Amino acid sequence: MNLVFPKISVIIPAYNVEDYVAKCLDSIINQTYKNLEIIIVNDGSTDKSGEICERYAKKENRIILIHQENQGMSIARNNALDIATGEYIGFVDSDDWIEPDMYATLYDNIIAHDADISMCNFYYVRTSGQQSPYSNENDDTKILEGIYKIAHNIRLSNNCIWNRLYKRHLFDDIRFPAGKTFEDVFVMHRVMDNANKLVLSSKCLYYYRRRADSITLSPFNMAQMDNVDAYIERHNYVSSKYPSLEKTSRKFIFTSLLWGMRKAYVDGRIEIHKEKLSKIIDGLSCYDFSDCGLSVPEKKLVEALFRDMESYIAEMNTKREEPIN
Repeated sequence: MNLVFPKISVIIPAYNVEDYVAKCLDSIINQTYKNLEIIIVNDGSTDKSGEICERYAKKENRIILIHQENQGMSIARNNALDIATGEYIGFVDSDDWIEPDMYATLYDNIIAHDADISMCNFYYVRTSGQQSPYSNENDDTKILEGIYKIAHNIRLSNNCIWNRLYKRHLFDDIRFPAGKTFEDVFVMHRVMDNANKLVLSSKCLYYYRRRADSITLSPFNMAQMDNVDAYIERHNYVSSKYPSLEKTSRKFIFTSLLWGMRKAYVDGRIEIHKEKLSKIIDGLSCYDFSDCGLSVPEKKLVEALFRDMESYIAEMNTKREEPIN
């Protein structure tokens, strides 16, 4: 008897990834789990990404290819979600790739543990090609419910959306924010809250490529400060529903601010964006940073930011052998 497995819709936004997208698509097409709907959204690529995707769509009948003007990752994912017909949803970034049994493993864990989300470990792939696991935990599987699945999302700052399989209904009332970077941070806590149970596997089945031109590694620009907005939105949601997680959630508002400010400092961009950065900092004055778990050096930097930008630069200069003028 042939068993009919439910359809998984795999969503792949693609933008200027001509060097990577073939490996990504090959890894999805060759999954041991065969009932896939593969939705590629070519987000206005200016290189040969669209042509490569066209070639794959012609030879693989499970592929649905959408071409759109460049509107960003969020809109690309949203447009794919709007047409997805699978009972389950997965996401793969078009410069990454996955193990042949990733979706079979994630699906099996959902069924075995009656979960709404199944998640696996992943490898960071650096520009040198070196691979290192995100987590070194050796537990084969772990089950999280209620506040514990929210706490896992917050405390590990584990907001990536792509190393997971989701029941479709979790996205019924959720879409990614248009025009924002760090779009995963804006939505993952809500997706988690919609789920009854999360099952985690320690197996590394996803390969996340850290490219020099990614949003986190590229030179500073103001879009990177969307990170702060995302953590504020997450904090306001989590603190209202799970008060015991309030301090931990609040900490990430400030660590995200310090991450962005450090990039602006190191790249010599503070003066250029001083007015906009100061406005962001002023908007955080209503949040207390003294008791949320920041380290002493982190507190000193936040205190300096709340005084003025010059104080922050002076504090950062003390941490460098050669101050930036």
